[in-house]
Amino acid sequence: MSDYQYQVGGSLSNEAPSYVERKADSELYQALKRGEYCYILNSRQMGKSSLLVRTKYRLEAEGFRCTALDVTGIGSENITPEQWYKGIATQIWLGFNLLETINLKTWWKEQSELSPLQQLSQFISDILLTQFESDRLVIFIDEIDSILSLPFSIDDFFALLRFFYNQRAIEPKYKRITFAIFGVATPADLIRDKKRTPFNIGQAIPLSGFTVEEAQPLKKGLSDNETEARKGLEFILVWTKGQPFLTQKICKILLEERIEIGCQKQVSQTIISRILDKWESQDDPEHLKTVRYRILSNEYMAGRLLGIYQQILRGEEIKSDDSREQIELLLSGLVESDRGKLQVKNPIYQEIFNEEWVARQLENLRPYATKFNAWIESKQKDETQLLQGWELKEALAWSKNKQLGDIDYRYFGASQDLAKRAVENNLAVEKEEREKAEFALQAATEANRLLSQARKMAKIAGKNLRSQPIWIPSIAASIAGGVLLLRWFGLLQGLEWTALDWLFQNRPVVGIEPRITIIAIDEIDLQKIGQYPIPDGVLAEAIETLKQHNPRAIGLDLYRDLPVEPGNQKFVKLLKNTPNLIAVEKLIGSRISPPPILAQSDRIGLADQILDDDGKVRRALLSERSPEGKLRFNLGLELVLRYLKEEGIEVQSFSDRSIQLGQTHLFPFQSYDGGYIRAKSGGYQVLLNYWGKKEQFTTFSLTDLLNDRIPGEALRDRIVLIGATADSINDLFQTPYRGLYLAGVIIHANIASQLLNAALEGRPMLQSWSEPLEWLWVLIWGTIGATIAWSGKELSRIAIAIAIAFLGLMGISYAAFLIGWWLPLIPSSLSLILAAIALPFATARQLEKQQLYHIVELLLENRKEYPAAGSIALEYLKQSESSEDRQAIEQIIVSK
Repeated sequence: MSDYQYQVGGSLSNEAPSYVERKADSELYQALKRGEYCYILNSRQMGKSSLLVRTKYRLEAEGFRCTALDVTGIGSENITPEQWYKGIATQIWLGFNLLETINLKTWWKEQSELSPLQQLSQFISDILLTQFESDRLVIFIDEIDSILSLPFSIDDFFALLRFFYNQRAIEPKYKRITFAIFGVATPADLIRDKKRTPFNIGQAIPLSGFTVEEAQPLKKGLSDNETEARKGLEFILVWTKGQPFLTQKICKILLEERIEIGCQKQVSQTIISRILDKWESQDDPEHLKTVRYRILSNEYMAGRLLGIYQQILRGEEIKSDDSREQIELLLSGLVESDRGKLQVKNPIYQEIFNEEWVARQLENLRPYATKFNAWIESKQKDETQLLQGWELKEALAWSKNKQLGDIDYRYFGASQDLAKRAVENNLAVEKEEREKAEFALQAATEANRLLSQARKMAKIAGKNLRSQPIWIPSIAASIAGGVLLLRWFGLLQGLEWTALDWLFQNRPVVGIEPRITIIAIDEIDLQKIGQYPIPDGVLAEAIETLKQHNPRAIGLDLYRDLPVEPGNQKFVKLLKNTPNLIAVEKLIGSRISPPPILAQSDRIGLADQILDDDGKVRRALLSERSPEGKLRFNLGLELVLRYLKEEGIEVQSFSDRSIQLGQTHLFPFQSYDGGYIRAKSGGYQVLLNYWGKKEQFTTFSLTDLLNDRIPGEALRDRIVLIGATADSINDLFQTPYRGLYLAGVIIHANIASQLLNAALEGRPMLQSWSEPLEWLWVLIWGTIGATIAWSGKELSRIAIAIAIAFLGLMGISYAAFLIGWWLPLIPSSLSLILAAIALPFATARQLEKQQLYHIVELLLENRKEYPAAGSIALEYLKQSESSEDRQAIEQIIVSK
C-alpha cells in the first residue's frame, strides 16, 4: 500500500498501476485492429489521453506502426495554413522515424506548387504508405478541439481523412492506415460548413466513468484489507460516480493523509474539507474551474446553459436531444445522459454548482441589471426604473424557466403593476381625448379645406399680377449703386486691372516697330566683357560705332553717375560731342544722378517706372520736376521729341495740362481713370498702351554692335535704345502680359513707340471715360440685366439671355480697347448679372406678400361663417410662414 501511487491529471503511462481499464479500452482496441476509424469525443479529464497511450502500446505490441499527433504542439494563434499542415506532416515524419529516409524540408519545398492540404495528402499516400508497404498504420490525433480555434477553416483536413477512408474501396493500400481522434468536441464540429458532407465515418467510442468492477485496481492504495478497501472504493464512487480525475484525486488525498478508509464519515469529511470547501483555492490541478469555464465562457449561450442546468437541479425531467445547448452541457462534463435523460454527473458537482451558484451567475447575466440596481438603491420606490414595453417583455422572456430570487419577481411584479395602471389611465384619458380629437379633427379638416381653397384662389389671382416695370430702374439703380460703392472702396480695382491685362494679352499681335531699335546687353555680352557695370570705354566704342550709321536719337538706359574705368575720359568726350544722345537719371525713391557732363543740359531722360500695387507697369511717367525745380522728361519722350523735331513737329501745351503732339492729344492721368481708385497721379502720367513684347522690336546685342554686324538700315534715322536685358542685372518689371517680365529698356521702347505712332499715324492713346460716363455705363448694364429678368419667364432662358448679354459686353469692351478706350468691364458685368439675379427675388417676394394678403382676407371672411375652422386655418397659415410673415399676418388681422 505504501508503494502504491495515484496520478492526478496528465496521461497515465502504460505501466501505471492506477490505470483503470474500461469497456472503452476493449472497444477502441478491437475497432482499430479491424481498421475502423474511431473518435473518442468527451469532456475534459475523462482519461482520453491515458486511453490513447494504453491502446497505442497494445497495438504496437502486436506489430502495428503507431504515432500520436498532439495538435496543440503545432500552435493555433498567428499560424498560417501552410505552417499548420507542414506541422502535421512533421509530426508524422518524426513519429514514424523517417528522418534518415527522406529530407522532409527538401521534399516539401519541391511540392510548393501544390496547396498545403495537397502536400499533406501526397506525403501520406506517396511517402508514408509507400515506405511501409506491408505494415498497418495507426495515427492517433489528440486534443482535436484545439483545431477548432485556428484562424482559418479546418474542414478540408477532416474531409481529407474522409477521402482516405473512401479510397479504401478503390486502392487497397488505404486499408492499411487508420485514424483515431480524441478531444472535447462533437462530430458536427469537425466539418462545420453546412454545405459540405458532414464527418460521418468511423465508430464513436463512448467513454463513461469507472464502474465498481472496473475501478478495482485503485483499491490497492486504499487499504491492505481487501474487504475494507473494496467498500471504501465503492463509497468514493458514490461521490464521484466514477469520474476518473475526481476518483484518482480523492484516492490520492486519502492515501497521503492516511485516512481510515473503512470510516465513511471520516472519508466524507475529508472530501468536504479538501474538495468542496473553498473549492476554487483547492482546485489544483484545475478541474472544477475547467467545468465552470466551459459553462460561462460563451456569454451568448451561458444563460441558456444555466437555465437548462437549473431545471435539472430542480429535478425536472430533461430529455436528451442534439441541441447545441445540451451538447455544450455534456462536453462541460457537468451533466451526463442516463437512459435518455440529463442528470448531474456526480454529487461533488451538484454540491459545488448548486442552485445558489446558478442564481448568482444568472444575476450577473441579468439583462436589466442597470435599472434593477437603481430600483434597489431607491428602496424599491423609484418607478422610473421599472421595466416598460419591450424591455419588460424581453426580461420576462429571458426569465422563463429560470429560478430567480424573490427580489427579481417583486421587480417584475412592480413593473407589471405599473404597466397595468398605465393602461387603465391611458384608457380613461383616451376616451376624453377621443371626444376632443373628433371635434378637433372636424374643425381641422374644415380648416385645411378653407386654407387650401384660399391658397388656390390667391394663386389664381396672383397669375394676373405681374411685377411692374418700375422695378427695373429701381433694381438697376440699387445694384449699380452698390457696385460703384464697392468700386469706390477699391474692392474691384484688382479685378479691373486683371481685365485690362486680359485685353492686352488677347489683342492681335502687331508688326515689328519700324522706327525703334534696341541694343540689348544680355548675359552673353556680360560674359564676354567680363564685368558690370560695363566700362566707359566699351560704351564709348559702342556709341562711336552707332554714330557711324546716323541714328536720329540715342537713348542710354544705363546709369552713369560715377565713372567706370577704363575709358572714362573717352566716354565723357563722346557724350559731349554727341548732341542726339540722351542719358538717364532716377528721381523717384533713391535718386541716381545723370552723367556729370550732362547734368545741366537738356539731354537727360527719366528712367523711373510707375508700379501699381500688384507690381505691374501700366502707366508711363512722361515728366516730373527734380528737387531743384527743373522739369525732366521721360527717356522715351525725350527721344520722341528729337525724332519728331526733324519731322517738323513741335509740342503744344494747353492750360488744362493737355498736350498736342502731332496727330494726338495727350491728357494727364487722373486718380480715378479707368479702374484706378485714388491712385497717385503726380507728375505727368499717361496710361501705357503697349506696342508689344521684345519680339515686336528690332533687337541686337551689344556684341553685334561692337563687331559692326548690324545692318545700317536697322540703325539709320531711327531711335536707338541701349539698355540691359540680362536677368542678372535685375532691371525687370512685371507687365500685363501673363507671367512676362520686361526689361526697363523695352518698356522705354514701348513708351516711345506709343508716342511716335500716336503723333505720326494717329494711333489712339489708351484713354478712359469720365466718371459720370462710367457710372452711366454701369447703370445701363444693370438696367439691361433687370430688363432681361423682368421679361423672361423661364430661368433657363433668362440665363441664356444674360450669357449673351455678357458676351456682348465683353465684345464691346474688347472692340473699344482696340481703338484706345478702357471701359469698366468688371463693374458693368457685375451690375448686369446681379441685377438679373436680384430682380426675380425682389419681385417674387412682392408677389408673395400680395398673395399672402389675399389669403388672409379670404380666411377672415370665412371666419365670420366658420369661427373655429377659420381661426384654426389662420393658425395653420401662421405656422407655415416665416416669423416676418407671421408679423405681417397679425398686422393685417388687426387692421381688419
